[in-house]
Amino acid sequence: MGRFALLLACWTALAWARPDPARTAVLVNADQPAGLAIAREFMTHRGIPAANLIALPLGRSETLEWKAFGAQVLGPLRARLLAAGLLEGKLEETPDPRGRAGFVPTAEARLQWLVLIHGVPLKVAPSGIKGLNPANPVKGDHASLDSELALLALPNLDPEGARPNPWFGREDAASDGVIRVARLDGASPEAVLRAVRGAWEAEAKGLRGRAYVDLGGPYPEGDDWFRACLAPLREMGFAPDLEETKEPFPATARGDAPAFYLGWYSQKPNGKFGQKATRLAPGAIALHLHSFSGASLHNPTETWAPWLVEQGAGLTFGNVYEPYLSLTIRPERLLQGLQKGLSTGEAAWFATPAVSWQGIILGDPFYQPFAVPLETQVKGAPTADPLVDYALLRQFNLLPRPLGPEDLRRLREAAERSGRLALLLECARAEQAAGLNRPWRDARNLAAEEEGLLQEAARFAESRYGAPAAQKLRAELAKRTEGSPSPAPAPEKPVKR
Repeated sequence: MGRFALLLACWTALAWARPDPARTAVLVNADQPAGLAIAREFMTHRGIPAANLIALPLGRSETLEWKAFGAQVLGPLRARLLAAGLLEGKLEETPDPRGRAGFVPTAEARLQWLVLIHGVPLKVAPSGIKGLNPANPVKGDHASLDSELALLALPNLDPEGARPNPWFGREDAASDGVIRVARLDGASPEAVLRAVRGAWEAEAKGLRGRAYVDLGGPYPEGDDWFRACLAPLREMGFAPDLEETKEPFPATARGDAPAFYLGWYSQKPNGKFGQKATRLAPGAIALHLHSFSGASLHNPTETWAPWLVEQGAGLTFGNVYEPYLSLTIRPERLLQGLQKGLSTGEAAWFATPAVSWQGIILGDPFYQPFAVPLETQVKGAPTADPLVDYALLRQFNLLPRPLGPEDLRRLREAAERSGRLALLLECARAEQAAGLNRPWRDARNLAAEEEGLLQEAARFAESRYGAPAAQKLRAELAKRTEGSPSPAPAPEKPVKR
């Protein structure tokens, strides 16, 4: 494996820059105490000073009118940040027509990040006030609360529609006064904590798993973005499975250990990644692109953003109102940012075109999915941990194909030590590609294997080794349909990667 170790070491060494805890503020809703426990655990883990916690009484609605936003959120938050020395400027008492007290900055804000916690309202409703800038082609003063708060260190601006995000495509500190905002939120405090703790586990052990990319959206521009994600995923060792029809990944598709899920286009969770059984890998980076994917975070069966948090996403995204395709998160930029060694929060802002608009970023912005070099992930790791297999698969994915004899020997030894299906299937494929015809080996515990992986392995074994080789696999699949006969075997299709 030494031929790529130096390259990986150089790449992962970039991953240590992270947001500054001392320049991060955390906002909780004093009317919803469950968020306080999330905030305290997050702040303790990241070393954010206790003085940077701000609790405001914000009610229980996800949606605020403009005057409530100004009186309950923006004005009090600015006052607390000024008192904490995180903001420089002065408040003026006279409110504007939208109920916002004036603000005059006197120096660059010390504040870099603002993290909103479960219970903080989600969006600002449209006001119906006339006089929006007619030169702005994307009009409207409705927006996510998060995106409006990104402008808190600036003088009050007329909310006339989307504004360019100065961080888009940039990784330097030239913020133009925009504060980056992220949110730890979901349908329940328990789901939020599970997802955040999963990100911390991935940061400590490495993001391990597979990649799944859906290219069947309704607009060619979006499909081009998702197609542009394939190269960086492969360069990182995550050979992606592809779904290229207009339908989502089917319920029978493979779905083991999703570390990356990039898909579109349905409002409600559906297909393989809308199944409760398809749990995401700890720290997974997941995006389902839809206009209203974050319209509410209360019901995970209705919209994708809370669903993906429920399934364990360490980073995901949503839109609270119609954002228009060109102003949504750019998935290929997100991956470019991660390749540059940015934290997930930094990469998300690197990929977000607009502020004062509709997007939300869900996840710990400090999270570094590639803080642990790949070599470290597999060296001395316990073989009982099934996710180690996926770190090994990344190593082999980074090697030239077909694998040479020494690499094949290493892969065979790793698969036999593991005894789990993902490695055994990859080993069998690699050996077939190299012209070796060794017998098929079943996993030690088929009952523990993901159903889509069993389906894929059964098709492969049957097509390459004959029906007897797939017998145990199909018997396990039959058990899962409560004894009903397994479906007629479909011919093996080459996996799109």
